[in-house]
Amino acid sequence: MADPYDIEPDPIKPDLPGEVRVCVGVEEIVDAVAADLFVQANACVREFGDFHLAIAGGAMIEQLFLRLMVDPIYRGLPWTRTQLWVAAASADDTTQSGATIIDEVLRHHAGIPLTQIHTTDADAPDAHASYEREILETLGWREKGHDRLDFVVLGVNDEEPAFGKSEDLAGGRVVSKYLTAGGAGRVSMTPWFVSGSRFVALLASGEDCKSIIRAATNGEGFLVDPVGGIAKWYLDLASIEESG
Repeated sequence: MADPYDIEPDPIKPDLPGEVRVCVGVEEIVDAVAADLFVQANACVREFGDFHLAIAGGAMIEQLFLRLMVDPIYRGLPWTRTQLWVAAASADDTTQSGATIIDEVLRHHAGIPLTQIHTTDADAPDAHASYEREILETLGWREKGHDRLDFVVLGVNDEEPAFGKSEDLAGGRVVSKYLTAGGAGRVSMTPWFVSGSRFVALLASGEDCKSIIRAATNGEGFLVDPVGGIAKWYLDLASIEESG
């Protein structure tokens, strides 16, 4: 007897470095990342006593943290034990930059002690050096080998990456300073430093991300390559399927 229902085949996952989660749309991406962040945060607090979280900007990341603020499922997220970092800051930060999300969504609503919120001023002459020093000093309280970020949330889009330049991939620098394509000063964590994180969440939605996803499957373009940690891609159907 014929099956009365049309069964849609599962989408083919791109062969990306790391784990891949294909979601129907942005809402499902936000749900999936929130759940993984919640688990990782509580696990790190149990093991180390604190949780180091770094965020970039973008509409999906803003939506993610709004969800964490209002959804009762995540009331147990250990904000008081969280060290919060901005992954990058620019002199021309937009309304959805990581720094703005921290200021408008998290700083006064999450319950994070203000001394545990770390941002930087891209206009300051020594911003990259002072921010790097702050990161190393704060992580230095942990046991050697565990002195790294626990969770980094990055958006994947056609704009400049949310972190350093390719020359910073080889290692050594934690923070770099450079000019964006538009000529604005930018201070950001380097790919080498981000690649040392325990968990890197890479969020992509929409057809604009297709070229980046395609390049990443060929080992090109995207600079994060976690060592001793997890890279997990959260993609929606529009970012991987051909239209039409």
